[in-house]
Amino acid sequence: MSRWGVSRTSERTITVHHRGDRGVDGILHLIELASHDGPLEMMLTAMCGEVAAITGVDIASIYVREGDDEGMLVMRGNHGFAATAIGTTLAVGEGITGLVAECMRPVSAAHAATEASYKPVPGLGEEQFPVFVGIPLISGGATIGVLVMQRRKKPFATDEVTLAAALGAPVTLAIERRRASALRSARLTGQAHVGGVVLGRAGVVPTSTAIAIAPTDIERAVVRLRDYLGNAVRRLADAEDSRIGAALDRFALTLVDQRLRERLIEAAGQPSGLRTVAKEYARVKYRLGTSNDEEHVSEIEELCALLGLAADPRASAKPGAVWLADRIGGFVAIAAVGRGAGALVASDSATPAAVAIAGAARLPLVSGVAGLFGWVRAGDLLAVDGSTGTVLVHPAPSEIERLRHEQK
Repeated sequence: MSRWGVSRTSERTITVHHRGDRGVDGILHLIELASHDGPLEMMLTAMCGEVAAITGVDIASIYVREGDDEGMLVMRGNHGFAATAIGTTLAVGEGITGLVAECMRPVSAAHAATEASYKPVPGLGEEQFPVFVGIPLISGGATIGVLVMQRRKKPFATDEVTLAAALGAPVTLAIERRRASALRSARLTGQAHVGGVVLGRAGVVPTSTAIAIAPTDIERAVVRLRDYLGNAVRRLADAEDSRIGAALDRFALTLVDQRLRERLIEAAGQPSGLRTVAKEYARVKYRLGTSNDEEHVSEIEELCALLGLAADPRASAKPGAVWLADRIGGFVAIAAVGRGAGALVASDSATPAAVAIAGAARLPLVSGVAGLFGWVRAGDLLAVDGSTGTVLVHPAPSEIERLRHEQK
């Protein structure tokens, strides 16, 4: 078998389709675009460009069903017309496009302007592209939009209509995803600690009651946490707050505590192993330079949760993500700084050490966000304004643009 090419046996040939096939590449890009955030019109216009490139048509347009009674079709994406075409509206049942939405079936015409249902849109210039096909975008048994393709000549053949219907699937997915997000949009508020505006995906730091599954490789998880600590030390090298240095020292001492590591390895694989260790070990008379037993308990619990996070390749608390936690202490803040989190948000409190660490790293931090885990799931798009304590769940496209402008 060649490394990148073809594997041949006496009976079969396996071909890897690399980049360069415009049709395959275009369809894969369409699917990728369906998951993008950013302004809806920009995303759908990009999808129209891909549709036009795949099919070779002159015009590709996407109409989305909108309005209080969803009785209007609004062009939200286009390739081929002037930019002013975006926003063009038709009622459901109006024109050939409206007919597609109403009958929920593909409709084609060799010369659209001669059809009784045709309705010209002044200034659009579509009379130059009379060959028409419209594909209904259907979700939940109803039309949520229409994909329209137009060209100058040659009526659309049956196989072309079939291809157009297939291309409508990722467009439908994109619109459905936006609608689902809109249903869970929310504006949450909390206490602002560290300013800054961040747009990112939600990543959840496990709580002490959600670490029932211990990492299978404690040693590897400890090494990763040590890497996070090293990165944090470098980023916080110029910090003068004594609370930061003390938290870094406690984290380092905990990671080299052989007795704790042995107990963790022993508990690995047992039901609720990490949680059990966190509770029992934090209450022994051993001390890590602090007289605050409650703080010590919390830090050991944080460490165990972070071990679980570091060992889980599927963990949502990744670099660039908005890290969410019930409570944010110094250890979580150190790990977030070292792993490159985009922001920190707590449903409950943030300790003074965590605030100091986040402030020194210029990592936006908001605490006391009521309803945080009721509204937010791992992977949701969040906008965090650390100056006002505002957390937007699935922000509207206009909010995204405003925040991105503020980030710049």
